[in-house]
Amino acid sequence: MDESGLTQQPKKQKLNEELDIVDRNIKCLHNLPEEILRYILSLLPTRDAIRTSILCKRWEYLWTSIPNLDFFGGMDHDKRILFMNYVERVLLLRDSTDIKRFSLSCQVLNDASHVSAWIYTAVRCNVRKLYLSLYHFEEPLSLPHCLFKCVTLTELELEIYGIPKLPPTVCFTNLKSLIIRYVTFSNEYLTQKLFSGLPVLEELELEYCNWVNIKVVSISAPKLLYIGITEDTENQNDEKGCQVMISGVSLNIFYYLGEFYNEYRVYNSSSLVNATIVVGWSLQRQRQVAQRMYILLTGFYRVKELILADCALKALTYAVEVAELLPHMPIFKNLEYLAFDESLVNLDSVALLKILQKSPCLKTMEFYGEINLSLDCERNDRILDPVPPCFLSQLNCIKVCNYEGDEKELSAVKILLKNAVALDKMVITCSHHFVEDLENLKKVHEQLLKLRRGSKHCELVFDLYLS
Repeated sequence: MDESGLTQQPKKQKLNEELDIVDRNIKCLHNLPEEILRYILSLLPTRDAIRTSILCKRWEYLWTSIPNLDFFGGMDHDKRILFMNYVERVLLLRDSTDIKRFSLSCQVLNDASHVSAWIYTAVRCNVRKLYLSLYHFEEPLSLPHCLFKCVTLTELELEIYGIPKLPPTVCFTNLKSLIIRYVTFSNEYLTQKLFSGLPVLEELELEYCNWVNIKVVSISAPKLLYIGITEDTENQNDEKGCQVMISGVSLNIFYYLGEFYNEYRVYNSSSLVNATIVVGWSLQRQRQVAQRMYILLTGFYRVKELILADCALKALTYAVEVAELLPHMPIFKNLEYLAFDESLVNLDSVALLKILQKSPCLKTMEFYGEINLSLDCERNDRILDPVPPCFLSQLNCIKVCNYEGDEKELSAVKILLKNAVALDKMVITCSHHFVEDLENLKKVHEQLLKLRRGSKHCELVFDLYLS
């Protein structure tokens, strides 16, 4: 017998067995309850869910009730007509089942009426989560008024590269999360209406937005837990910018990144837990940046965790030294954690020392970047004079990252160890360059172990940065 025939027969048998398994699985899948089949479709991308209509008669119209619709039109002009027709056909054939999530990203161009109609359809189908990214349109873009009164909407993300036309009435009765990107607000009255119609909002993000011809806007949401603000580096505001007033009765977390083209004031922040300020430094506007940084910080007098990043400490130092705001620094009576996420922090910074003096309950202090001294070595003993109250009673942990081991850095660590008499632990994480220099690493380790400790029970933890 031909040997090739012997080998081909088992292969054919195996293939038939596999086809039988596939056939049985398909039958099992087809026999599932319709509710489960719709759930499976809801997990697929929209295009793939629609393609299942060719599988068999039962699947032909299942997709018409999928709860999630995602439409992403690219920049290819030749495919634009196909995309427009595709969206129109899907929405036309779809039944009236509620929409859970509706995502639309496309160029608008001269089709604003079509885009508005698509959004209207989503609102009419009781959409809960709506994500819009609209660009390349003639301003202002008019969105359907029903969107701003949608009672089923819980999440809204607006990424609109230009000026949207806001309606005179806004009331998001169930909206809990609002993200706005690249929007230019130009009408003070209508903008205020938008930020006043948010009774149950919990999360608000404003990214790269501009406030043109707007002097003051008030953000008042009684249940707001988180607000994140990222300013546009290509600022379109006038020189004075906009004064943004934030009333945070329930506010837990505040995040800011930018160069303070606008002024931000936080009121009623009694529940604030965590605040992060990331500041870009502009030499042309250094006084304005410093003053606005200081104004924002004064609203955090009850914060428990504070992170100052990039040039935040530099701006605050300028505010204290040059703008003469030192006497007005608030007392951070609840502050327990203070971190500096800057490449270099001088321990003798006037602003840093002032914050320490005003933080009686501080328990943990962390330096993500290098810690150093700007003063001459012989003046070191006078840096912490008087010693901050937290050093004497509360401060129990100090973390120093990216430790290089030079003379000024060693002196800074020495000052901290000597004066923090309540310290339980100091964690020193060495810079990555020590990985290949074990002899120098050992030397640095020995230097640190010899330092005098003001606290008798202080543990010195020595670590190596390996990432």
